[in-house]
Amino acid sequence: MKISLQLFLLSIIILIFSCKENIKNSVTPKTERQVEIQTSTELPKDSVVSKKSIETPKYYEHKYVVARSGLNYRDSPKGNVLGKFPLNTSLKILEKTTITDQIKDKEKTFKGEWVGVEKNSDTVYVFDGFLSNSYIESDIKLYNVIPYYKDNDSKERTAFLNLSETYFENAYNEGSDRNKNLILTKSDLSKDTIRLNQNQRRELLSQLKLSESDRIFVYMMANDSIINFSIKDLPAIACMNIYGAYSDYQNQEGDYEFGFDLGRSITNWEENLVFMGKENPFHTGKLKPMIWSKIDSQDFPKKFDDSIIDDRRKWWFKGIKAGQSYKFSLNNLDYYVQDLKKGESVEHRYLIVIDSNTKKVLHEKVFIDAESTYLIPLQIENSEEKYYGQWAGQLFKNKATVIFGFLGYTFGCPSITVLDETEPNIPILCDNRH
Repeated sequence: MKISLQLFLLSIIILIFSCKENIKNSVTPKTERQVEIQTSTELPKDSVVSKKSIETPKYYEHKYVVARSGLNYRDSPKGNVLGKFPLNTSLKILEKTTITDQIKDKEKTFKGEWVGVEKNSDTVYVFDGFLSNSYIESDIKLYNVIPYYKDNDSKERTAFLNLSETYFENAYNEGSDRNKNLILTKSDLSKDTIRLNQNQRRELLSQLKLSESDRIFVYMMANDSIINFSIKDLPAIACMNIYGAYSDYQNQEGDYEFGFDLGRSITNWEENLVFMGKENPFHTGKLKPMIWSKIDSQDFPKKFDDSIIDDRRKWWFKGIKAGQSYKFSLNNLDYYVQDLKKGESVEHRYLIVIDSNTKKVLHEKVFIDAESTYLIPLQIENSEEKYYGQWAGQLFKNKATVIFGFLGYTFGCPSITVLDETEPNIPILCDNRH
């Protein structure tokens, strides 16, 4: 019995040492690499053994083109011009050449450096005196009015002009003290709708860059008319957004929509555009719904190719073929649209705008159906369906022709394109929160 016990203990000891040896010999390559890195970092400073460099990710700077007429890009610093980046194009800077230059544009001299930027899979060179960390904004800000209606519980909802996009952008910007700029009180945060008092109203107008003497101009697109209001006559309110509070425990100011109560003044669920200021910027009689006529594909002015598509999205266009083509004409401009199909499904649309006199291409764009955007249906000539999606014409005084209404947005907000390369797009600030 004693001998048996000794043999049993001896076998246990052998097994333990065997397990340790197996563990030692079965170290994974990953662990070896970790040990190797750790050992290399502990070498003395005067060691002749070179340390292994640990690769760190590169972070690239992005800047916007702020030259109104666009910015030429070249094959080398000061080299041959290859093309032009339009106003407000976001550029990824890949290389700083240290080659400085100064360029005179009209009466102003710009100093800067030639930098390499990404153009699809290539590197091209631009003068960074015409680049900026921020893009050029339009001098016009637009909004929409939600009309008066009754909800499912027959509760009245007055017409509301939601100005939250501008309010939060100004009040909660990076350089401001967010807590200092809060205008709602703790007792306010228990309510669904708050009518702002005089002090709160004053702060709201300040953040919106408005005064009591300014006016609100609502352009009703379908009947081509303008309704205007004096700001001093309208209640300023904050109401809980349709998705409710972010937190289950306490409402926050950011959960509310801020704007003006327009009562029962607007009851039609038709498209509208709103501007606030001293003077009405809208034309009447010059914006038209685009009614499209079908044309043969051979009459489309240009064959689609993916050269105008960003490299990161080109794979979306594999297998894409041209589908039905359409045309609309107004004021010496010809608008062409072509469905881009994959199988029987219309995936995207290709737009070209041409001056009918000079035949010059004024605008070219592909509208992409993606996660955050979708194609708005076209109103086809002689169709029984009445759907005014796209619009064109001179919407604004002292501005070129505009076009809009090709894309709907599940995230983000739409904008209006001005057919003038020196003008930025005009955003419609829709407060599309989720």
